[in-house]
Amino acid sequence: MAKSSMNLKQFAGVVQSATQRTPDRNIKLNQIDIEPQVRTQFDETEQAELDASVKAQGILQPIILLAKPDGRYRLIAGERRVRSAQNNGLDEIPAMIKHNLEAWEIRRIQVAENADRAGITPYDEARGVQKDVETYGVEKAMEIWNRSEGWISKRTSVAKYAEPIKNLLKDRVLGDLEVAHSLNQLHQLDELEYARLDKRLRDGLPLSRDEVRGKVQQVKDWKNEEKQRKERREALGKSLAKEKGNPRQTSATKAAPAQPVPAQPTPARESVAKAHTENGTSSTSGTATRSSDKTIPAVVAPQDNQVVPHTQQDAQPGITNEQALVLDQMVTLFQHSVENHKLLKDVQTELRDLGADMNQTEWALWSLYQTIALPVLAALGEARAQRYLQRTIADLRATKPLELWNKLHPASDTQASDDWTTPRTPVAPMPKDWQF
Repeated sequence: MAKSSMNLKQFAGVVQSATQRTPDRNIKLNQIDIEPQVRTQFDETEQAELDASVKAQGILQPIILLAKPDGRYRLIAGERRVRSAQNNGLDEIPAMIKHNLEAWEIRRIQVAENADRAGITPYDEARGVQKDVETYGVEKAMEIWNRSEGWISKRTSVAKYAEPIKNLLKDRVLGDLEVAHSLNQLHQLDELEYARLDKRLRDGLPLSRDEVRGKVQQVKDWKNEEKQRKERREALGKSLAKEKGNPRQTSATKAAPAQPVPAQPTPARESVAKAHTENGTSSTSGTATRSSDKTIPAVVAPQDNQVVPHTQQDAQPGITNEQALVLDQMVTLFQHSVENHKLLKDVQTELRDLGADMNQTEWALWSLYQTIALPVLAALGEARAQRYLQRTIADLRATKPLELWNKLHPASDTQASDDWTTPRTPVAPMPKDWQF
């Protein structure tokens, strides 16, 4: 849809004319007809403060009225001041009188007047925009509110929100429509997770846009994983049913379990313990560290007190025993990373088979992630850890972890692989002219 070419000078002129502060005359309160305004909710505290001000000083700013053919007046702007005048027992109020205004011009004055006064609730604002779009169309609503089409669209979508999100806006618990939009998505995905954030907001605790967006993505990922698990179970069930109906099936096939067998944690834990034992007995003079999958090139020490790579393909200038020790430690860390990857995958499988819910799963994985990451971050030091985390976040926005792993530790056959444990270069070479 083409953007409306708003005449801002003309708009400013209408608003300035409508909001000038010189009253034409006083008008009896009983001659004023009040029709629905932009504002539908009136804060009691703010109204009481205005009542006190009017009692002490009178009405300082005139209301705006439209003269009607029957001699009465329609209120355009100033309903709170009219209420204060009534609450203070006044029978008339200073007013500016307008003539021959079109409906959309009246609406524009009301919008501008409310923007200059105590803020209307986000819900009232969205409701007003929705009404203007329905009455005048998007382009005219853009002119009335002096806003972009995107701004208008966000507020018209509020009408489609679930009632709990509308209530947050009505009650002034929430004033950020970006957060409201994400909360509405979350409510559609998982009402229990939404309820937790709803309570948090009503308890007066902050909720950032990034946080609620992250929660929405987390729930989406979990739902997708659930769907994949269901599809795998259904596929397995169909496969077993097909084999059962085959008269030539083997006895082994007949004995196949009807459900996936839960992964056992013991072998993975034994594998890690074994890797730690082997790494702990590695020679500090340059003796090779054995990979649990036999994919890591060994380093051996010749008679001249220097060490060279085991393979000719990786041949480099001779290195000292001290350098060999560093390489040995780097290989050990590489091994630990591969084993930790396998452990985390095993834990996810076990949690899935045990029927853990989303939050139980996330806590288990989060605690394991911290168990692995925090000692590493602490060893790096606070400043370096912050820089590395920021760099990692930037990298992950551009690519996936496996792609980064393939680049850091290329597969030995020079082909990128989707297998983390495939034979790889354990010590990442520094690229030419690399800088952090």
